[in-house]
Amino acid sequence: MASVDKSLNPLVILMIQRLQLSREVAWSKCREGIPIADPAREARMLTELKAVGSMEGLSASEVTRFFIPQIAASRRYQEELIAGWRSGIDVPKLKPLDLTTEIRPKLDRVNREMLRQWRPLCRTALDWADRAEAERMLRDRGIPVEVARIAVRPLGSQ
Repeated sequence: MASVDKSLNPLVILMIQRLQLSREVAWSKCREGIPIADPAREARMLTELKAVGSMEGLSASEVTRFFIPQIAASRRYQEELIAGWRSGIDVPKLKPLDLTTEIRPKLDRVNREMLRQWRPLCRTALDWADRAEAERMLRDRGIPVEVARIAVRPLGSQ
């Protein structure tokens, strides 16, 4: 079994963790009747990530180039999950976690760690094979194909 370049592997693992948290977000939003899209929250999160990224030596455009696809992948995954649950696919058995106090703090920690992992990679020419392998790694963890493609978009496309 192939794997991504060692320097990219921690970032891909964090992408998987972030999308797994998106599943928690979807379940909470589904149960609470909260809309999936939250442009104000997404804008605040991106502004905060740009500030943190600046302290890590990343430009606003480098942060944006990586996180816009992460946000889009999360939103797409939530849409797919909720549509599935509403169409009769088995819903999670556990009570949803609280979006504000339980899920978002975890998501914020993952986002900050993703920034740290992205910093040394964002200015390098990543191999397209690494991008394909990263996508495969996400799919192997149950992430839908289109969601995985969106998430790995910043990789191998400098």
